[in-house]
Amino acid sequence: MYNIYMIEFLSDESWIRPQIDFLLYLQNIRMQHSEIFNRLFLSVTAIGEYWLPSLICAIYYWGISAKEGTCLFSLCGFSFLFNQFFKMLACVYRPWVLSDKIVPVESATTYARGYSFPSGHSSMAASVVGGLAFILRHKIVWSILLILLVLVVGFSRLWLGVHTPQDVCAGLLTGLFLVFLANFLINRAEKNKNGYLYLLAVINILAVAALIYICYFNQFPRDYVNGELLVNPDRAVRSTIICYGYSLGIINGAFLCRRFFPFDAKAGDIKTRIIRCLVGTILLMFLLICPLEICFRGNLNYKLIFLFPLLMGLCITAGYPLVFSKIKFLYYNDSHGNN
Repeated sequence: MYNIYMIEFLSDESWIRPQIDFLLYLQNIRMQHSEIFNRLFLSVTAIGEYWLPSLICAIYYWGISAKEGTCLFSLCGFSFLFNQFFKMLACVYRPWVLSDKIVPVESATTYARGYSFPSGHSSMAASVVGGLAFILRHKIVWSILLILLVLVVGFSRLWLGVHTPQDVCAGLLTGLFLVFLANFLINRAEKNKNGYLYLLAVINILAVAALIYICYFNQFPRDYVNGELLVNPDRAVRSTIICYGYSLGIINGAFLCRRFFPFDAKAGDIKTRIIRCLVGTILLMFLLICPLEICFRGNLNYKLIFLFPLLMGLCITAGYPLVFSKIKFLYYNDSHGNN
């Protein structure tokens, strides 16, 4: 039995109607000023997609601070893990399913084919950009700008008609919670020689248990319109497996790196660090585009679509740092390890 009580609560008419009315209000404004603001919010909403937060984490991790970059990568991974679990648990439909009056911006629905609650873009932006704001909290102006950016990302999901206010609020609150959780866990792990290993053991066990539940025990609503499923559970499960594989890859890679071969992200002059980040960016974009397309579109079994993104994540947070830390002109010195 799927979570019928949660679905009924989140989709209750008296609860959802004011939210739909608000979306219709925004939609009316959007119809009058579609060209300018649609382009703006389509650009802003990309900050919550998987590739841009990953790039932000990677550049910080490779070229600014390995410790703080590890925290950002853990936030990226935690956001995927938490968000996908609750999406599959709640099984709440998109706004245009809840009301046929809602007409989303078509190009914004590319990453909005699955369940709606909570908003993954809002959660990811709040986690990674909010985490960056926390790291830069002593630079007040930057922190305020980053927090405002998070709120704009959340609002963009409403403007584009792909989420309800409850989705966005839940995503933002999840991200905020993860910022403090990740910083607490990373600081604890840094104080204990095997802290990262203990933390990894707990994360891996919980993540695998959640994934097994989603794949084999959770049941999903199967509602049809014109002979087509509103949400294809098989595709939703496939997407979840990919997210979990990638999340565990980046988290395991970053944590194992900190434990066994901590590298100095500040090694070398500024030119060297820029080159390192540029080369890594090309690698990251290739890994995030090609293998993921194979996972989504290919006829691979669940084990393979978990393994591919897992290896991708390990390559980004462990493989590439291990390579560049051993290259002579990039200079590696273990005595600088804890930067």
